[in-house]
Amino acid sequence: MMGHVRAWAMPSAVLSVVILGAVALAREPLQQSVNGTIWVANRGAHTIRAFDANSGAVVHTVSMAPSSQPGDLAFAKGKIYVAEEFGAPPAIAIVDAGTGLILKRINLSAGARPHHVHASAGGNLIAVGLFGTDLVAVVNTHTDELLGIWDSNPDTTNGRVHAAVFAQDDTLYLAVDVTGQVVAMNPFAGTVLWSMSVPAVHELAVTHDGKTIYATRRGANRLAIINVPEQTFHDVLTIGLPDTLRLTPNEKMLTVGLRTSPAQLAVVDTETFAAHLVDLSAPGETTTIGGHQWTSRNGRYTFAAFEGGSNPGVAVIDHEAGHQVIDVLAYPGRPHGVDRALPPE
Repeated sequence: MMGHVRAWAMPSAVLSVVILGAVALAREPLQQSVNGTIWVANRGAHTIRAFDANSGAVVHTVSMAPSSQPGDLAFAKGKIYVAEEFGAPPAIAIVDAGTGLILKRINLSAGARPHHVHASAGGNLIAVGLFGTDLVAVVNTHTDELLGIWDSNPDTTNGRVHAAVFAQDDTLYLAVDVTGQVVAMNPFAGTVLWSMSVPAVHELAVTHDGKTIYATRRGANRLAIINVPEQTFHDVLTIGLPDTLRLTPNEKMLTVGLRTSPAQLAVVDTETFAAHLVDLSAPGETTTIGGHQWTSRNGRYTFAAFEGGSNPGVAVIDHEAGHQVIDVLAYPGRPHGVDRALPPE
């Protein structure tokens, strides 16, 4: 079952600011504070930007490699790891989250296409799917050196690793596009533990106990659940072009980024699989499309990127207010990947 929420049913004070198209944000701080910074990768501007999570103020804008189209990023150990997918060469750039300075680049081979970026539960590892190949890059965040570039299937070369996500025990799960495989891997040695067929698999989210994986089957317009011990899956929801996933810590809510137009996010109840669709852009903006999202640990807020239309940026959704968009953090270009960085210790 799906319900629909008008994303722009905002308090009048907020609405007036957005209609005026003001870049400087005038809203009140979030009712329940989200600390740290929200980092966003922009494929059109070739930059990444940090917004103060509570006030929405711009903290840093960092220029990445020319024409690199940074599409995703992840926070770990005080740093932001950025996929410079189309850089020359493609690279994983490492940025100091406090200063915005680029610390290092891990250069990759031509055509590697570093794509989605995920941190392990403790932040000790970063995994980057190399979408131009069937490989995954794993980085040790203490040394910022590659642990390895591991092969999802040594017997073939036609897979495309779209995403690589960690379980709590550091098992790495790969969503291998094209071939429709989910691969379980030891990230320290690159050993393939097992693999199973999940046609059209695109993104993954693992529960705390490691027994269940939520999987988007984008090309099939389905959200599925994978039973890890039995290595089986079944579909639980039909929805248009589901992509990125964020599971709240209590695992009662799943946010699903959709790649339909206009830009929308699905908020899914993991007990009933009822879904509420939230419009991210203003009414009448029919050419917008959603990107990635980050959902706060208390499940109160989601920051969801979208591009296109007259005011691309990051929609701030208050789930306790009926999944309403209460603000948009303007970011011209093609904002896409989103993650939260904790304040410096």
